[in-house]
Amino acid sequence: MKQIKKYAVIGIIIAIAALGILQLVNNKKRLDNELQAMQQYSMVVPVEVIPPERQGTSQHVTENGVLTSGSEITILSETSGKVLSVNGNIGDKVYAGQILVTVEKELVESQFQLAKTNLEHAEKDLARYDSLAEGEAVTQQQLEAVKLKYRDAQTQFTASKKQLENTTIRSPVNGVIANRLVEKGTTLLPSIPIFTIAEQDRMVFTVNMAEEDVRTLGRERKAEIFIDASPENSFTGNIRGISTVPDLSGRYKVEMELNNPSGLLRAGMSGKAVFTSDTDNEGLVIPRKCVVGSVRDGKIFIVQGDTVISKQVKGRTLNEAEVLITEGVTETDRIVLSGQINLEDGSKIRILNQ
Repeated sequence: MKQIKKYAVIGIIIAIAALGILQLVNNKKRLDNELQAMQQYSMVVPVEVIPPERQGTSQHVTENGVLTSGSEITILSETSGKVLSVNGNIGDKVYAGQILVTVEKELVESQFQLAKTNLEHAEKDLARYDSLAEGEAVTQQQLEAVKLKYRDAQTQFTASKKQLENTTIRSPVNGVIANRLVEKGTTLLPSIPIFTIAEQDRMVFTVNMAEEDVRTLGRERKAEIFIDASPENSFTGNIRGISTVPDLSGRYKVEMELNNPSGLLRAGMSGKAVFTSDTDNEGLVIPRKCVVGSVRDGKIFIVQGDTVISKQVKGRTLNEAEVLITEGVTETDRIVLSGQINLEDGSKIRILNQ
């Protein structure tokens, strides 16, 4: 009897163990099926797609740049002598004709007065000899000698007048003093630099542009310029020059002139120039974020059934958000707008915006 009970207990234990093993096997199968389903699901990339849009386009190119003075003029001394006064410091605004420096002029002034007197006498002599020559009271040789003396007196007068004027040094342009190299009491000599004036009525805005953008520019083109320090204003810049040699990054320098009558602008201010194409073109336009890599030579993903393929495209930037595709896209294509980071050729997709 005891032996029977013993076998019964063992049988029960074996049955329970078998049921447990069976349950574990069933659980594993269920987990494997769920994992396989999850893996298959995770291989499907959710994306948004758009068709290209054919439209008339105006190309807008925006480039950052910096302002410089229209020109910097170095004023040189044209006289010699002791400086009596200096008007203006670095940063001061000056206007054309404003007196900047005065130099002692007693000697030069006396030379001018002597030259003036000699010219007056030479004029009287010439008038008298002309009158005598009409009555043949003097020879032609005597008349020519008087004329030569008069011309010499004129030359001396003109030179001494210029020397006297040079003792007062004036600004030749409206601008701002960029450098001052003279002090009261300094002894000047001819050709010594004394001031540098940065012209302010006319400024130059300089940008560096890519090759494909430079091709669309001409000397008569204009750009709208926005200066960071004066965001409420815009200025019109006229292109005055485009470099023919690129820098190390392959970009070309473009210079634009703009007027600054109110004096708001100063050299060194930064901003941006917006160039707009003169003529409208029609083409296929897509968002910039559809293109992976460079706009000039990038790629896009195009939907084919429930997968995608990559395709090389060429385009041109219209603005910060849009690209005009010149090669590689047709109007019937459906182009991936988002989710490209997880895609490669043949990736399965699930379109979110159908």
